[in-house]
Amino acid sequence: MTDQDLRWIICRLLSEWEKHPQALNPLLERSLRQAKKEYNQIQRTLATSLTAGVIRWRLRLDHYLEQLQNQKKKLNSELKNILRLALYELDFPSASPHPQMRPAYAVVSEAVNLARLVTPGREGFVNGILRTFLRRDLKTMLPADNDDPNNLSILHSLPVWLVQHWQKDFSEQQVKTLCRQANQFTGTSFRVNRLKISRDELRENLEREPGDTLRLTFGRFAENAFHTAETAALLDSEWLKKGYLSVQDEGAQLISELLNPQPGEIILDACAAPGGKTAHLAELSHNLSTIIAADKNPERLKLISENSKRLELSAIKTVCLDLTEPLPAELPQSYDAILVDAPCSGLGVIRRRADLRWRKNPADIPTLGKIQLQILQNCSRYLKAGGRLLYATCTTSREENQAVVQRFLAENSNFSQISREKITPKRLQAVINQESFLETSFIEDSTMDGFFAAIMTRTI
Repeated sequence: MTDQDLRWIICRLLSEWEKHPQALNPLLERSLRQAKKEYNQIQRTLATSLTAGVIRWRLRLDHYLEQLQNQKKKLNSELKNILRLALYELDFPSASPHPQMRPAYAVVSEAVNLARLVTPGREGFVNGILRTFLRRDLKTMLPADNDDPNNLSILHSLPVWLVQHWQKDFSEQQVKTLCRQANQFTGTSFRVNRLKISRDELRENLEREPGDTLRLTFGRFAENAFHTAETAALLDSEWLKKGYLSVQDEGAQLISELLNPQPGEIILDACAAPGGKTAHLAELSHNLSTIIAADKNPERLKLISENSKRLELSAIKTVCLDLTEPLPAELPQSYDAILVDAPCSGLGVIRRRADLRWRKNPADIPTLGKIQLQILQNCSRYLKAGGRLLYATCTTSREENQAVVQRFLAENSNFSQISREKITPKRLQAVINQESFLETSFIEDSTMDGFFAAIMTRTI
């Protein structure tokens, strides 16, 4: 497959996504497969990077296009995506995983040749737009970096409604932190299965393997977390296949650690699929607890069973349930600890999935808040006195986070939130804020996704 072939596949994919927004990775896999041309791993990685980059920065790239066109004629989809792709490569040259950074003239030449092939007669237009962009000072093309939501939307390529939503909930500095983090993704996080190996032992083993040494950075807060930018090698390794490690964000690992599961406990993991936290709970309790992993999606429950088998965990029992309804009589009716990993808007993981910001609907947030409270209320009935109830999401919306917890506590006087000073293990107190909540987005120099959690106890 030539570079031109690859970029034409990307442009067609972008046009299809624009007509029918959908999950990006399956669409890319299908597009490469349908092309019926041989490609190598470098090209596969490049296609992923460029596709995600153009979709992530689409608003900012279109802002450039509006300023670069002398005549404001509507561009057809193919031509627009040729220009978007080239502008992305020119604006973010270091974002490409290509072994050698492509010079600007090569990017322009490739776009012109592609235009000649796809939209004959418009190659001069493409050349003019891109040459003009290279002559312009970006500072004059981008809006001021202030608290105007429209400016922040363009600068960080985020929907205006999302910026406004954050501005309603957070300080100016916190909003800018969230905007910046939405486009920062420096590598993948993993969790070591401590029943099989320690982080130190894994690193020592990897260093002894032939070939280039993988560069691992241990997580700052979660005991078994580490990060690496060299993801492909580990994803295809025997270490993953044989259950020595799992892919999981460090913030997600903190959720399970906060619940602090113990051997012999009976634990309910509500809304458990796909099961990363479920498996972690089993590992933390030395595979000696009983974990009821409940979810209403039977297909996603299969992922939990498959993962349990890979990790050699016997503590987990899966069950298909609607968590807004009472638990069936055949299940335990009393639990030492309950994790409610509630369905949410997912705003905390938009840095990881480039297309997600454009597929979210602000109207869903109030509806989700009601469902979250309903699940929390229902599950809380089965907690033992003195037991631990952990409410968690992967969103940055206070309406789905603090507001749900506050309403639950207001309506259930027999529950109280555990204060930061009483959280165990004590080392986790460092990640809890003044309100006794976990909000990973605002932990200084964090590389974590945006997770929220509050831990409560039943007093009577």
